[in-house]
Amino acid sequence: MRRNSKLISGLLILLVILSGCSRPARVEGYKLNESSVILKDSISGKDIETLDDNGKSYVDITISSVGDVLIHSGIYKSAYDEKSKTYDFKEQFKYVKPLLEKADITAANLETTLSGAEAGYSGYPTFNSPDSIVDALKDCGIDILAASNNHRLDKGEKGFKRTIDTVRNKGLDIIGIRKSEDEISYVIREVKGVKVGFINFGYESKLKDGTRTLNGIPIPLKLQKLMDTIDYGNLQEGYKKAENIIKEVKEHGAEILIAFTHWGQEYQGKPDTAQKNMALKLCELDVDLIFGAHPHVLQPAEVITSKDKETLVFYSQGNFISSQRLETIKNIYSEQGMIASASIRYFKDGKKEIIDADYVPTWVNYKNSPKLIYEVIPAEEAIKNKAAFKNLTTKDIERINYCKETVDKLMDSMETKTVFKKQQ
Repeated sequence: MRRNSKLISGLLILLVILSGCSRPARVEGYKLNESSVILKDSISGKDIETLDDNGKSYVDITISSVGDVLIHSGIYKSAYDEKSKTYDFKEQFKYVKPLLEKADITAANLETTLSGAEAGYSGYPTFNSPDSIVDALKDCGIDILAASNNHRLDKGEKGFKRTIDTVRNKGLDIIGIRKSEDEISYVIREVKGVKVGFINFGYESKLKDGTRTLNGIPIPLKLQKLMDTIDYGNLQEGYKKAENIIKEVKEHGAEILIAFTHWGQEYQGKPDTAQKNMALKLCELDVDLIFGAHPHVLQPAEVITSKDKETLVFYSQGNFISSQRLETIKNIYSEQGMIASASIRYFKDGKKEIIDADYVPTWVNYKNSPKLIYEVIPAEEAIKNKAAFKNLTTKDIERINYCKETVDKLMDSMETKTVFKKQQ
């Protein structure tokens, strides 16, 4: 993994590599009560602490995220096994699995529904994928799926609720949506003795008559309180929604706050004003780390501040996997993505700070002969050792080189200089 570290507020601290800790188990139950929201560390139930030079006790927690999991029809067709008549997506993520498993918690943006075979599998514009995509994401190290996005109603209310059930039944947590008002739409994980809250905000829009919509699909009245969505045309209302949810998460004990946001303009390489304003508000509300999605291309990262609070924002991580690429939508940047991560140092007295930020450029490989293939490639590893990637050609390596150069340049942009510093 490429390692890039920068002092946030003038002090550079190298990440302490923590080993021997299993990933926290998932939260069982989704009711609004303390016992179902909080779960002890799955290895021992004890805090895992270190002392700094001043004798202050702390733990380091690493959170990783990938961008859009956008399952176009070619992707699920490539996962189909004719002999077993089943879909297996695990081969698509095998090369990034070792990277995703390194963090304490890893999340992804699920930009498809799981509405069942009877609803008909489909890609753009209304997505419905085989349930086994969740098995593959879990297998490669994903723990949490952010689901408040513009494709959530692609298959109606039935698909909305079945997606929640499927993700939970397969052992992953889902955030940003819930099945009923007596459930929660967020997750609190106890990691190394620290309670980490994960929240997710998507976007909605309104028609002239005030009807709330997702992608132009009217949101049924019965579902309107079951999705954490914000109308970026009315940010004041959105700020209040965010404030209420964050207040509730804190009341349930969250000490670190991680937000996943579905925002911005598609195929735009820079964050817009609404993204910037929303990020600042989340900073004011004590969110520590923001992972953005939706533009389908990468956007910079930066540290923003409000009074004495600092928040690290990855505005967009691009596509983790999709069919969007130069050959399909004439946009080479849509085939690029990144595994983004940050380490938060949490002191026993409640102080917390981002001590390290990383990124790994990724590229989606596509082949259609002799068989259909999609796979996520870690760019730097492929450049160093092409022989380890059996489906890559010399021309692919040229494209991967361009991917790495593009991502590196983006991460060295003005907005990102406060986060990353290249190793010399």
